Amino acid sequence: MNLFSDPKPIELRPYQADADQKLRDGIRDGARRQILVAPTAFGKTECAAHIIQQSLEKGARSWFVVDRGTLVNQTSRRFYQYGIDPSLIQADNPYYDPSNPVQIISAQTLARRKIRELPDLIVVDEAHCQYASTLEAIEKVEKAKVIGLTATPFTAGMADHWDDVVNGATVNQLLDMGFLTPLKIKACVAPDMTGVKTRFTGEYEDEEAGARGITIIGDVVQTWVEQTRLHFGGPAKTIVFSPSVKHGEELCRQFADAGYNFQQISYLEKDQDARQAVIDEFEKDDSAIDGLVSCAVLTKGFDNPKVKCGISCRPYRKSFSSHIQEMGRVMRIAPGKEFGLWLDHSANVIRFADDTAWLFENGVSTLSDAARRDREVREVKEQVKKERFCGDCGMQMSAGSMTCSSCGWERPQRGEIRIVEGEVQDFDLSMGNAFQPRKGLRAECLNNPRAVWAAGVSYWLDRTHGDIEKSTKCAYRAWKGIYPDSKLPSGLWDAAAQMATDRQWMFTPEWSLIDREVKRGWKQARRKKAA
Repeated sequence: MNLFSDPKPIELRPYQADADQKLRDGIRDGARRQILVAPTAFGKTECAAHIIQQSLEKGARSWFVVDRGTLVNQTSRRFYQYGIDPSLIQADNPYYDPSNPVQIISAQTLARRKIRELPDLIVVDEAHCQYASTLEAIEKVEKAKVIGLTATPFTAGMADHWDDVVNGATVNQLLDMGFLTPLKIKACVAPDMTGVKTRFTGEYEDEEAGARGITIIGDVVQTWVEQTRLHFGGPAKTIVFSPSVKHGEELCRQFADAGYNFQQISYLEKDQDARQAVIDEFEKDDSAIDGLVSCAVLTKGFDNPKVKCGISCRPYRKSFSSHIQEMGRVMRIAPGKEFGLWLDHSANVIRFADDTAWLFENGVSTLSDAARRDREVREVKEQVKKERFCGDCGMQMSAGSMTCSSCGWERPQRGEIRIVEGEVQDFDLSMGNAFQPRKGLRAECLNNPRAVWAAGVSYWLDRTHGDIEKSTKCAYRAWKGIYPDSKLPSGLWDAAAQMATDRQWMFTPEWSLIDREVKRGWKQARRKKAA
């Protein structure tokens, strides 16, 4: 029975309609299992509902698979709004009807139930959470078309189970269109993680990371008080990501000593109703709770647009996906919310600076490249901090700027020594700062390093008579000369062969830039030889 007597039509935004068309084109081209990659606030569920609605009109059966049982009812309410009346495959659920053409089921239930009525379409929510039951069902229902939804397709092995990637929109595109809230990111005091034990996954051991984090909790509380007062005039709804339960408990205690109510939500809690009661209270406009402290929960599926501040206290060595998921909790838009404040006490924004800038601008190129980003260990680089922050007030400085627009602080000239106070510094995630060209280069096309790389590969392919390996190596030398202090993302190296087939770069400004760079290299080589 439809709970909504007046369902609203699904009106796709232009970028959603474009993603929908790309998925349909993929199906026509033979891609049975496609991943739709799109950031928080893209509206992936609405896209899925639209596709399911159109499948219904053709008499097809659909499954929508969620990664947790608690999301079955939540998803059904979203579907009801659009006039889709699904059956809910869940223990003792009164809305279960095997004859219904639309079924919502959790991955856990899918592992326990034998379902006779097989679907024509399977939509997998949070597809980066790879459950054996879901993958087995996809293989079993071999005629069904499959669409996975995710913002972070970084799980190892995804490339083995999915045929194609569709980028719905990038973070920067949604920011430009006003569907995401920009972040003010502060790189704050972080614990010294030297010598901390790691788990078999390569990540820091939780309890040890928590013990190190406890040493700076006073700075966490003080910084939050100062920064929320500065940016919002006082306390703002906040979510904290903590490395351990003990760390979270101590954090809540010290916030209480300062006069603020923070409540911990952790994976150890078995009473789901009690946890939900805390979340429901927090979501109220006049809530008595100032913030939630999350230990291994709330990184996904928690979407409260009213959250204005996030605090990162859980350092990651490799898990880029967790870092992106956490930041996404603060980026949803809400009335009167001009920006989200991200206070980083983990140094994650520094570890993942280049990866974040690349993802925000370009999205995901291939699943194999995406998985690689979650396997690489990143180190904290002091040079990144020095290049991207004001050394006095901590405000973000634009690319190439020598003077802070907020306080007038000037970057020291080379060789000049300047001592400054303060630990809180703004962090810039823009592509312009992540990929800085060599001093003296001013071409507008430098703002698109991906296009410069593609032009370089195409340029050299034309001169090496189709030798892709040699072309890639030559293109890398030219690219590195243009962006000497930036690392070429591995995904671009892997995509060189695909880029080389696109002749659109011939004789473009990027092509001319590569040509000048190559000739510059030849001149330098001749001068060295002559000397």
